[in-house]
Order: sequence, then structure tokens, then C-alpha cells
Amino acid sequence: MSVVSLMVAHGVMGVCKNETDTDADHLNDLLFSGDMHAGAVAGASILCWLITSVAVAAGIGGGGLLVPLYFITFNVEQTRAVSLSKGTIFGVALGNFFFLRKERHPRTDRPMIDYPTAIFMQGGELAGVVVGVLLNILLPEIVTIILSAVVLGFNCWKTLQKAVAKRRSETQAFACKLKCSLSSTCPRDKAQLAIEASADEPKASKSPPPSSPEKVVLEPTADLNCGDAVVAVKCDLALSEKNLAKRILAERALSYPIWAWQLLILMVIFFIIYSMAIGQVFDNDYSSCNRSYWPVFLTPFIFYGLVIIYMARRNIQMDCRMREAGIDYVEGDIHWNSKSVAMLVPAAIGAGIAAGLLGIGGGMILGPIFVALDFQPQVGTATTGFMILFTAMGGTAKYLTIGKLSWRHFLWFGSIGIIGGQTGQRVVKRIIQKTGRPSYVVFILGGIIGLAVIVMTTFGIIRVIEDADCGVDVWKLNTHDFTCAN
Repeated sequence: MSVVSLMVAHGVMGVCKNETDTDADHLNDLLFSGDMHAGAVAGASILCWLITSVAVAAGIGGGGLLVPLYFITFNVEQTRAVSLSKGTIFGVALGNFFFLRKERHPRTDRPMIDYPTAIFMQGGELAGVVVGVLLNILLPEIVTIILSAVVLGFNCWKTLQKAVAKRRSETQAFACKLKCSLSSTCPRDKAQLAIEASADEPKASKSPPPSSPEKVVLEPTADLNCGDAVVAVKCDLALSEKNLAKRILAERALSYPIWAWQLLILMVIFFIIYSMAIGQVFDNDYSSCNRSYWPVFLTPFIFYGLVIIYMARRNIQMDCRMREAGIDYVEGDIHWNSKSVAMLVPAAIGAGIAAGLLGIGGGMILGPIFVALDFQPQVGTATTGFMILFTAMGGTAKYLTIGKLSWRHFLWFGSIGIIGGQTGQRVVKRIIQKTGRPSYVVFILGGIIGLAVIVMTTFGIIRVIEDADCGVDVWKLNTHDFTCAN
């Protein structure tokens, strides 16, 4: 209630601004200056720590709450509020990664972060961000507010539905465990499987427990064709089944797979250079009037499209090899084939479009997608948090280079984000270990998204009312950046 009251007060006191601050360079701004005095920074820091501590537990950065916080507390323009949010989220994701880098999958010997899924989705998300930013510039703010409320509201509803269903499943599993401990009427193997399907308590086990797999063992001489004409991949059956299984398990157990980091670094470098080029960092006169502008603008679709194709083929090939070697699937794993690729590509691009359009980090879109895919909750939040690290890194670098983010504020609030990320991960880990209920992570995710919908929608409506009172046509498309005046 206090946050909404602050926003209402901010709206009441709002006046028509001439946006003189729009082109100012804030890179070397002092930590305490103007409306960002010591008291305001201290208050924002406490609220920032609370928001990031809760948000990181659900695998998201909390941008939907951080942007209104900075806008209201510091009375800055929207772009600077977003830049402060991006810097904070980068700190959150960095602290999150330092916590997760040594964590292992709760049911098998592999990292908590699902690298094959993360890299595949990252390519689609970054391509979608380009479209989202384009729409963000073109569409009037009132349309963005409506889309935000609809998309995030739907995600909140579906996520909470999934959380309730998962909690119900956990309760049934606990009841089965109790019944089996008191009598022999319930077969032990079924009870054990039910407990494993619900408890999900993190353990760095070298011997993964049995699961409910789809185990397929193929003849060594078989010609296994995975996928269709688009992503047709044939398995290499040269290795024996035993050696192949050993090699695959060793590869998937790596905490820092080199191939994944090489692709991630390459994608981030491309994104930063591309953002700086389009953002007129290299040439102040570079705009849509230049002949090369739109070809350069479209290059991410080619680059990230190639990354998606490569990762689709790689993941299908790995799935194919796993089935050849007779390796059991762990519950929550994606079965990579042409059908799953066809489903996940639009999901990844859609998440990127929503992130770029709505000004959020993407976790509020990706988190519910992973929940819908029945990802193990801890693996889903870890994978989402890992992806946010690189999107936030690119966004932070962009805002620093164009002078919208002070390096002092970035270091300060980024550090608060790191502390918040560490706090949230440790608290949630203890809760899950004590209760054996990973559904709490899904409830937190749905709750944060729901709160963000309320805050962002209220915040946006107040801004639209302020603009309307100042004589602005709130339904007008912004075509300024898409036309050449020369």
C-alpha cells in the first residue's frame, strides 16, 4: 500500500517537464547529488536489498519493482530509472551466479544450471529483445501498459496454478511416504519414486538416484535419425554403448563447460558492439538516414539465428547420443527433438520481445515458461538467473557507454544487488531443505510477478495521466526514429 501511495503522491505532484535532462551525460555523477541525496540513497538501498532478496529466490532480477522504486525515490527520468535497474540486476545476477556455480542438480551429477537449454534460449531471447526494443520505441506507452498487464497477469495466473498443483503433488507424496513407513501396503519402489519427484532436496551426489525415465536402448548398428528436414541429425554410433555413456556423463558433469562459455561471451560481445553502433556511440550522426542503418539493425536476426540453429542441432545430437547409450532421463529434462525445438524457439523469441518491450530483464517471462515445461524448480530458477546475467551485462554496458548510468551508482546498487542475491538464495535453500517443498519457489515467482503487475500498471497509468494533462497525445505512434528528415 505504501508503494502505491508514493506513486499516487508522485503523480499528484507531477508537473510538465521539458526533458532538459534527456541528453545529459551522467557517467561521472557523484553518488550523492540533487534528488539523489544521502537519505534517498539510503532508503532506496534498503528497499533494493529487500526486493532483490525475494526476487532472486524465484530466479528473476526484480526489474518490474526496481524501475518504479528508482523513478519515485530519485525523481529521475524513465531511462535513468531503467539504467539503474539494469545495473542492480547485473549485480543480482552476478551474486546469484557465484552462489550457483558450485551447486549441483538435486537428482543427478551435473550443474544446477542447465547449460544446453540456457544457451539455446539465450540466442532466441537476445534476437527477440531487438524486436521488443523496436516496438517499445514505436508504440505509445498506454499500449505498452496494457500489454504488460495482460502478459504478466496471465503468467502470474498460470504460475500460481502450477504452484498449487505442485504443492498438492508434494502433499500426496509425503502422505505416501508416511503410509509406507507405517505399513507394507504401499510398494517401496513407488513410494521412493514419489518422494524423489517431490522433495527435490539439493545434494551433491555422485550416484544419481533412480528416476522415472524414458529409457531407449538402440542397437549399435542402427541408423538413428533424429529430427526432420529442418534439423535432421544422425547419431554417430562408432563408440560402444558403455564408453559413450561414460563420456556423455563426464561431459554433462562439467561445472564450467567451455563450449557454453565461448558461445555466451561471443553473443554478449556482439550484443554490446551492436548496441553501441545503433546507439550512436561510434558515430553521433549515425541514424536511419544512413543506407547501412537498417541492414545493421537486422544483423542480430542473422547472428542469433545461426546460434539457435547450431544449438538445436547440438542439443538434438546430445539427446540422440544419450538414448543410444541407454542413459536415463531425469524428471524435468527436456527431450530434445524437432518438436521441442519448434516449441521453444517462439517461446525464447517471445520472451525477448516481452523483455525489450516491457523494460524487464526477461525472468518474469522465462520463469513461467520453465515452470510450464515442468522444469525441476531449482534448476529452472538457476537457469533463468544465469541467463539474466548476460542480458543485464549487455544492458549495463550500453547505459554506461551512452552516459545514462553513473559508474558510482552502478557500483553502489550493483553491490546491493549482489548482497540481495546471496541473501535470497541462502534463505530459499534452507527453506527447501527443511520443508522438502520446491513448490515454494514457484509460489514466490508467481507472487513477485503479481506484485510487479500491480506496481508497473499503477506506475504507468499515473505517467500516462501526467502526459495527458500536459497536452500529450498518449495514443500517438512514435515514428521519429524510423523516418529520415533529410
